[in-house]
Amino acid sequence: MRYSLVNRFRGVLLGSFVGEVLGNGGYQGLVLDSFSLKNTKPVDTQPNQSFSAWHQIATCATKSLISCGRLDWQDWLEQINSQQPSLLELKNTASCSSAALATVPIALFFHEDEVKLRQQLLQGAAIWQDNTDSQDEGVLAIALAIALALREKLNPNTLISQTLAYLGTTQTPIAKQLAEVQTLLEQGAGLNTTLQQLRRIQSEVYSDLPQERSPQSKLNNCPYISIALAFYCFLSTPEDFRLCVNRAVRTCHQPQITAALTGALSGAYNSIIDIPVSWRLA
Repeated sequence: MRYSLVNRFRGVLLGSFVGEVLGNGGYQGLVLDSFSLKNTKPVDTQPNQSFSAWHQIATCATKSLISCGRLDWQDWLEQINSQQPSLLELKNTASCSSAALATVPIALFFHEDEVKLRQQLLQGAAIWQDNTDSQDEGVLAIALAIALALREKLNPNTLISQTLAYLGTTQTPIAKQLAEVQTLLEQGAGLNTTLQQLRRIQSEVYSDLPQERSPQSKLNNCPYISIALAFYCFLSTPEDFRLCVNRAVRTCHQPQITAALTGALSGAYNSIIDIPVSWRLA
């Protein structure tokens, strides 16, 4: 066993945490130069300012899963209500990338059984996901990658093809984005080229929709692109957590969620061992 399961679990949780902080600009100078969070000043000292609502929802999911030993969505909501009741207003509002972040603990808990994992993920995502966003593939894609890494069955060279097979489709927006990421990785495409290509593909998808369903602003915050970028940033340098997360932040595309998902993927694959010690101790 390359890394212990405990260290991989810790890598997922801390990796997504670090991604959240960096993606939110919570520490000055870290992304460009520094290897350490020490001696840096937070941009804002307000409580929880570095965490998205979806990260806080995921934290409550972790507590509920540990307490109940299973996915109990009522207990999950009660955990949220006791911690921060205003988060309950986000039910049925999440994009697929936000739902993917909120359901990361479910991927950890049910990683051994892909069939049960799918069932539990869809149940959990249904609580939060926007009813108009019927695409569950983004949630499933992130969770599958984490589950494969935890079982030491993640091969970076075949991850996307394996994910597309698991999704059972190549025609949905996220499937098209992931297929393009595979092509770009094979071509050695840089970050800017990748972002341009993913936006081009998504604009073609939106062009086929009625105008009221494809506002121009949505392209710059497309949740499918966030998930595709998380795969790209991880698979570009799968053995280097720091480079993965820094690259995700530099996309400037929903950087908090993109970097958090990238950190979770890299943390699952490399475990907490590959997260710089100074980042772990900060």
